[in-house]
Amino acid sequence: MFNYKFLTKIKKNMQLFVIGLALVLLIIVAGIVQPSFFSANHLINIMYLNTMFGILAISQTIVILSGGIDMSVGAVYWITIMLGSQIMKGENLMQGILICLALGLVIGFINGFCIAKLKISFVVTTLAMMIILTGVLYVATGGGGGGKAAESLTEFSIYRIFRSGTKGGFNGIPVRTLIWVVLTVIMSFILNKTLPGWKIKSLGSNLMATRFSGMSVERTQIMVYMLSGLFAVIAGLFYLGQARTPYPTFQGGVGVGSGITLQSIAAVVVGGTLFSGGKGGVGGTFLGVMLLSILYSLLGMVGLNENLQTILNGVIILIIVGAYSRSKIE
Repeated sequence: MFNYKFLTKIKKNMQLFVIGLALVLLIIVAGIVQPSFFSANHLINIMYLNTMFGILAISQTIVILSGGIDMSVGAVYWITIMLGSQIMKGENLMQGILICLALGLVIGFINGFCIAKLKISFVVTTLAMMIILTGVLYVATGGGGGGKAAESLTEFSIYRIFRSGTKGGFNGIPVRTLIWVVLTVIMSFILNKTLPGWKIKSLGSNLMATRFSGMSVERTQIMVYMLSGLFAVIAGLFYLGQARTPYPTFQGGVGVGSGITLQSIAAVVVGGTLFSGGKGGVGGTFLGVMLLSILYSLLGMVGLNENLQTILNGVIILIIVGAYSRSKIE
């Protein structure tokens, strides 16, 4: 009876089982290539460096679960970084945070309104927003940086707790990484145990049935994109604190933030959330972020150039998604 229940539980959570197994195998391979990879300091440092990536992936998960996609999260991330530095100028912490949070909510509202009320495709809407924000950022900064993060934001962004205090000992747990974990737990609870979470998932599962159920589809869609904007701002503020005086990357004319946007989508897909929406969650996305982050670190250690890394990343994503698809067929 125990074995039957255990196997049933694994089958029910096959996607999480596959990504968890892939993550463990990847860590083992990385540890063989570089023994120091197994150290707690190294693994926590990987989480620390990829905290912003992880928080952006949460925002993308919420949108994809609802049956949409947000191509503008990277642009919101960068507009937060640049606007925040200009407002703070080294000292105006609360003013900068509040204005950036408000801007993220407004951008999310505009995205949601265009999709829900004007019936514009979510791809078209969010791509257009990315292009608009890229133009605004370029006009405002001329392609260069400026301003400075508040000192207290910098201290908070790099602060660690539980340091050992001895040379070569445990370097501590970054507070911002703990916040990423806490946000993951909170959003997992909301999506799985509350009415708003059920509404978000139902949009992706069956939009027509959701309309007939009497639920306010348009209001929920707007809420989803506002949440996406909010999480993108949180990630941007953490990066601003780390970078102090940031410089935007326009990537040769491509929309600003497009690289990290695509990475967030990859983490969501690798983590088992379906592009069609309705199935998946932020727990799987957390594992997806960790897998891709460790993969990037491993590829860097073995000396692969950026082009080969991109090819191998794509192959691994196909293998994992293919494993998900096969598990459904069987």
